[in-house]
Amino acid sequence: MSFVLCCVDGKNYSQSACDYAVMISNNMKLPLKILNVIEHSSKSDILDLSGNIKLGEKDDILEKLTNEESIKSKQIIKEGKDLLLALKEKALITAEQDVILMQAHGDILDNILELQDEISILIIGIKSHDKNKIGENVKDIIRELNKPILLVNSEFITPKKILIAYNGSEESKKILTTAVRNPIFKDVTRDIVNINDDKLFSEKILDEAKKIYAKSEIDIKTSVLSGDAKTEILTYMYENDCDILAMGAFGHSRIKEFIFGSFTSEIIAQSKKPILFYR
Repeated sequence: MSFVLCCVDGKNYSQSACDYAVMISNNMKLPLKILNVIEHSSKSDILDLSGNIKLGEKDDILEKLTNEESIKSKQIIKEGKDLLLALKEKALITAEQDVILMQAHGDILDNILELQDEISILIIGIKSHDKNKIGENVKDIIRELNKPILLVNSEFITPKKILIAYNGSEESKKILTTAVRNPIFKDVTRDIVNINDDKLFSEKILDEAKKIYAKSEIDIKTSVLSGDAKTEILTYMYENDCDILAMGAFGHSRIKEFIFGSFTSEIIAQSKKPILFYR
């Protein structure tokens, strides 16, 4: 059975991500699963393992490491369970669908990919505003997961307007068509932009987008932008009070990059609002 998946760690806008997940779960009429993944570290906090280990010390060190790991693991597991219970308690205030808690061990990407056949959309909180601090986990998830992903990098607000960066590719047409049939966000205006120095070509692409939305009851506005793609997209988003940026996770039409080139990386790092990657 399909579901909305929200990954939380208690640090990176977990509550905000969960708030968006509840809203999306209600909109899509799908159950919500909230996942906390325990990633175990082999690094010791209390033992200095630098230098040579003397003969006879190995067994003692292994015992201390085992005890330390056990204590740390139990604490991390408890903190994760407490986080899940707190998030569920708040989610149930507005949730219209089932809310299911999950705690898993190991690599976060591996755990997500095990569920991908049933995932309709993934919501995950991230650190942003610093291009040097985009976690490798986030990059790997965007590369590997063939599902829509909402990256939450700010406090929750009910979205009223979404900015869609549309490049006219076959992939982006399929994405718009799917979004019209089963919108992730309802009662939200769509601003659709295409960035191209050829205005006539850009208008033709946007006319195709208008046709896709023609039979829907969704309000849309289209605009032609020119110049640096990243700068134009972010400037338009802030100047027009768009609450979420939606774009394909397969690069921009003006930049021949594969899924996670500098364009995508910089957009994630510099956007101060959530980003929805369609796949």
